[in-house]
Amino acid sequence: HRGVSMPQVGFYRNYGKTYKKPRRPFEKERLDAELKLVGEYGLRNKRELWRVQVVLSKIRNAARTLLTLDDKDAKRIFEGQALMR
Repeated sequence: HRGVSMPQVGFYRNYGKTYKKPRRPFEKERLDAELKLVGEYGLRNKRELWRVQVVLSKIRNAARTLLTLDDKDAKRIFEGQALMR
């Protein structure tokens, strides 16, 4: 048993951030709006709200770039259908 060692799994995980903190931490209007949304949708904390905002901004950004392409463009048709789902 001494010579046999357990297989070592050597890999690094670096999957980008899933949320983005607001630029200004103590902006009254934003804090109030966030608190209202957290209460309305029963989120655990502000980080859950920021995570959803990042996902939505990525979707909007992708949609914007697709809208700049030509109507008949294959990429626009294919990725547009995927985005709608």
